[in-house]
Amino acid sequence: MKKRLQREMHSTERADNFLFPAITIATLCALAISFWDFMVLQQSVYRFGWFNVIGLALFTPGIIIYLAARLTMGRFFSKRLNLIEGHKLVTLGVYKYVRHPSYTGSALFLLGFTLLLNSILGFIVMLPLVILILIRIPFEERMLINAFGQYYVEYVKRSKKLIPYVY
Repeated sequence: MKKRLQREMHSTERADNFLFPAITIATLCALAISFWDFMVLQQSVYRFGWFNVIGLALFTPGIIIYLAARLTMGRFFSKRLNLIEGHKLVTLGVYKYVRHPSYTGSALFLLGFTLLLNSILGFIVMLPLVILILIRIPFEERMLINAFGQYYVEYVKRSKKLIPYVY
């Protein structure tokens, strides 16, 4: 059992060694392309329209959800797939409804940001970020099941991954 746990932790660490930089690079590229699109292709002329309304509708709750997740998690929050000594499973606040609210918030505010800049190109480049997040979640959930056992399994049954009441 202990050997299996070590193998799974090694697998999680290896996955995170790829996924964490990939997510960071995808985010930075999409933001840079969004700025480039706005500054060069759109010549810094801001045109307010439906994309901006949709962008604002994604960006604003995204920031709120992300900050709520960070604040609720407190010292246990980490951008890497690891557990901090004395780690406790947080199931309050936004975590009552969604197991990975920081991913939800990040995806919403980053996708919304690209639309606020009217950058369809940035939006398209940001989509792989969502795929990388979806790839990362099973590794994180396996790590949490190993750490918290049946308590986490019960939490999975009463919460959703990313979207309350839906998914």
